[in-house]
Amino acid sequence: MTEESKQRAARPAPKKRKARSVASWRAWSRRLTFGAILLGIAAVGTGFAVLNSVKIPTSPREQKLTSFVCASNVSDGTCGPSNNVAQFASGENRVLVSLDEVSPHLIDAIIAGEDRDYYTHSGVDPWGIARALYRDVRGSASRQGGSTITQQYVKNVYLTNEGTLQRKLHEAAIAIQLDRKYSKDEILEKYLNEIYFGRGANGVEAAARAYFDKDAGDLDIAESAYLAGLVRAPSFADASTNPDEATRRRRTVLDAMVEVGSISQAQADKADRTPWKGHVLAAPPPNNGTAVRAAFAEADGKYIVEWARKQLAAMPNVGDAAIYGKGLRIYLTVNQELQQAAHASIAATLTSPKDPSSALVSVDDGGRIVALVGGQDFERSEVNLALGKAGGGSGRAPGSTVKPIALAAFVEQGNSVKSKIGAPAKAVFPRANNGEDWIVSNYEDEDLKEITVEEATWKSSNTAYAQIVQKITPKALSEMAARLGVSAPVNPVPSAVLGTSDTSVLDMTTAYSTLANHGQLRPPYLIRRVEDNAGKVIYDATKDPKFASREVIKPEVADTVSSVLTGVVTSGTGQGGRLNQKVAAKTGTTQEYKDAWFIGYTCRITTSVWMGFVGEPGKPVPVMDNVKGRKVTGGSFPADMWRSYMTAATNGTRGCSFKAVDFGSKLAEPDPAFLPTTTTTTTTTTTTPGTTTVPGAPTKPTTTKPPVVAATTTAPAAG
Repeated sequence: MTEESKQRAARPAPKKRKARSVASWRAWSRRLTFGAILLGIAAVGTGFAVLNSVKIPTSPREQKLTSFVCASNVSDGTCGPSNNVAQFASGENRVLVSLDEVSPHLIDAIIAGEDRDYYTHSGVDPWGIARALYRDVRGSASRQGGSTITQQYVKNVYLTNEGTLQRKLHEAAIAIQLDRKYSKDEILEKYLNEIYFGRGANGVEAAARAYFDKDAGDLDIAESAYLAGLVRAPSFADASTNPDEATRRRRTVLDAMVEVGSISQAQADKADRTPWKGHVLAAPPPNNGTAVRAAFAEADGKYIVEWARKQLAAMPNVGDAAIYGKGLRIYLTVNQELQQAAHASIAATLTSPKDPSSALVSVDDGGRIVALVGGQDFERSEVNLALGKAGGGSGRAPGSTVKPIALAAFVEQGNSVKSKIGAPAKAVFPRANNGEDWIVSNYEDEDLKEITVEEATWKSSNTAYAQIVQKITPKALSEMAARLGVSAPVNPVPSAVLGTSDTSVLDMTTAYSTLANHGQLRPPYLIRRVEDNAGKVIYDATKDPKFASREVIKPEVADTVSSVLTGVVTSGTGQGGRLNQKVAAKTGTTQEYKDAWFIGYTCRITTSVWMGFVGEPGKPVPVMDNVKGRKVTGGSFPADMWRSYMTAATNGTRGCSFKAVDFGSKLAEPDPAFLPTTTTTTTTTTTTPGTTTVPGAPTKPTTTKPPVVAATTTAPAAG
């Protein structure tokens, strides 16, 4: 045997070496498989242990709900996103809806786009995760995320967006627990009320309003697919700023809906052709606070909403937290049509930015504020001119509109309005002004001679009412004002009868409405009812003692004043306020034309209009001695605005008469010092022209002279 043969014989047989290798691999394979099974069992056991140990958190993130403000034309229980005049929100605009209030198209779109196996998995869908990865690799159009709807809800409500494995495992465990606790429809409803769609809209109802101004139940296929496409990164697919991406997302959802059989291809194609322009609303400004609908804002409604907000914040069972997060339903007394009429009446008169400002308050016979104008530009000044100091301002002098309050005190003391009184052009009241002479004059120094008290009211005689306040006492005037509802203090000084104590338009409306209501004070109110999100009434103005009606003067006293005030419109300074039904009213103009008022009422509604320049701090208030070529008195522009508004407010309503009443039983004696000059001519035996003589009588006429008079220094002009 050769050496080479010996070497070949010494080598291992190839077959035997292969057999040993296979046997070794199989052994290791069995070991690996057994190890994997053990690991799998351990993983499953660990998973079950984790699942059973994780509990649904007891304190989910609080959902902030939008509160809605509605006007009086909304029937009880219906205030919501479709008919409100304003909203209060804290960065989250959300309105809770039930699943049956959501369009089936939107439900189909959400499920097809986000979790098509939603109704079959148990909260976590491993196959969905795998399918999402596969589709991402393929670049398929109908992509889905790996998280189920339940997981997304868990992340938003219970957890954070932290991308750690621990958070994802926690999320999955809670999702499975939720799936065991709630039905699929219950979880879906919670999810649809939570998910963010952009534009500050949380939940499907807010989203439907933000993008299409319609209820979630009315969304069509195209709209539903668009909203479903916004779920992931909505800011990048807003149709008003990125229509191409919005189109791509909508098409993606439509394709998914076709794949799962929710819609046909023809329906998808039709929806895909829906244009954005004229269909999707322009993106609104962020609503992180108060949002007032455009039509109400244009009618000066922002002043109303802000006043309502302040009142709600002060209520012990409401407060800011509830206003901006509890989904309140706030019902106002304001009538939208009358509010628009009030705004229009002022806007038609004050047409230039250089014109004075104006405020208006209108109250019905139940004390409900049906219209309120606090100013003409809320963005420029939030001071509510209708509320005086309560609105952030200082109040304004009411001028001669205080005279009916003095008249009420005069009548209450038993004096007849038929009493005679002197009304000279000017008069001096010694030491009546803080120890100094009080000098009073009528408007434009008109000498009204001797007239009745009711005529002095019609003509708004300052000199006559200066005597009346002396008779009734300034204290009685101040007390009567408070009784009638004037909350601002009226100084108990003689000049108060001419309207020198600042007050508000609301206060004066209250006082006159008390006269209109036959002596019953019905404090005006703006908020009639507040409900929580479940519809439970948490405030009712009709049960608030603060607004309870009470008699403050006898009906006969109030009716006597009303009877006199009808003459202001028919025969006096207020003829510009005539309507097609009977009206009681009074004008007012302050010194140097700084303020002008017209306040009047029918038996069902009382309205005050004020006009004047606001002025700047530390500077004199501009006067209205040349506005559109006219000196502004209460009987001019304010009467025009009042008549315009009240024509709309009384349209279709039945008028009523103010009976001629005179409660006072005694005729007050006039002060002879203020009566007109009287001349007595005696008869003589001669025939000299211009003279007559009587035996024993003087040969010249005798004259009774009035007291010394001087120019007005402290009294405002009459109305």
